[in-house]
Amino acid sequence: MKGNLAILFKGFIMGIAEIIPGVSGGTFALILGIYQRLINALSHINSSFIKKIYKLNLREAWLGIDGSFLLFLVLGMFLAAISFSSIIIFLFENFPSLLKSFFSGILLLSLFTKPLIPDQLKKGFIIGFSLAFLLVIFLWSLPIQEFSSSNLLFIFLAGSLAVCAFILPGISGSFVLLILGFYQQVILAIKELDLAILSVLFSGCVLGLLLFVKVLKKALLNYPNYMSGFFYALVMFSIPLIWKTDVWVMSFPNSQYEYFESLIGLLFGIFFLFILQRLSSIFQDT
Repeated sequence: MKGNLAILFKGFIMGIAEIIPGVSGGTFALILGIYQRLINALSHINSSFIKKIYKLNLREAWLGIDGSFLLFLVLGMFLAAISFSSIIIFLFENFPSLLKSFFSGILLLSLFTKPLIPDQLKKGFIIGFSLAFLLVIFLWSLPIQEFSSSNLLFIFLAGSLAVCAFILPGISGSFVLLILGFYQQVILAIKELDLAILSVLFSGCVLGLLLFVKVLKKALLNYPNYMSGFFYALVMFSIPLIWKTDVWVMSFPNSQYEYFESLIGLLFGIFFLFILQRLSSIFQDT
């Protein structure tokens, strides 16, 4: 029971993070020590799982995908999205420097702690780091769109792309939605429980996730050093992405009050990550 509550809590933290453009739920899965377990569980949702369901081997199917882990993790993320969407919108609109600095502090400290910090620099790590750097350069070159259409097909496709970013540490699914112009529409749909939009978005996320996670699992298995460097760079360079407002443009504090606000957010973020890691070590879910 304690393990399930720990997973619920970690899912809750991931859900809060994923609402913010530039902050990835996958980053927190990595920081909280459940990333590999998440990838393994998702990768087992395949044709074999479908066959077990079809033959009514429900217990075997459930255990095969680490069902309890996924259930409590998704439940935590859902509770966070429902309960915090309004708060996040309020903070994002009224105290953006505080909120961005808070997450910047978390990401900054995570670069100097396990599991992100490498034991030693190897060739694979440096190559992976370089590839991630090129990806972030590409993201920096993309303008923020203003897509007002509520076409459900576009929302489905946006979900498929955003979920790939969600599962990668460092890149936020919300940031991808922001680039595509769907962020505000999705946040509003969560706030108002618009089931039509949310169900289509969820369907797109499921499809994108199941396709992408297989590729990711093979990469983690066959190229661990490359992926370590890739993830490290994604987290590092996602810090300036949090502050991105347009192509090669960042929005920084421009008053003494906002600088103080940013300092408070940065310190609180560092302290928050320290608490998270302490809780993670106490409530082991393995």
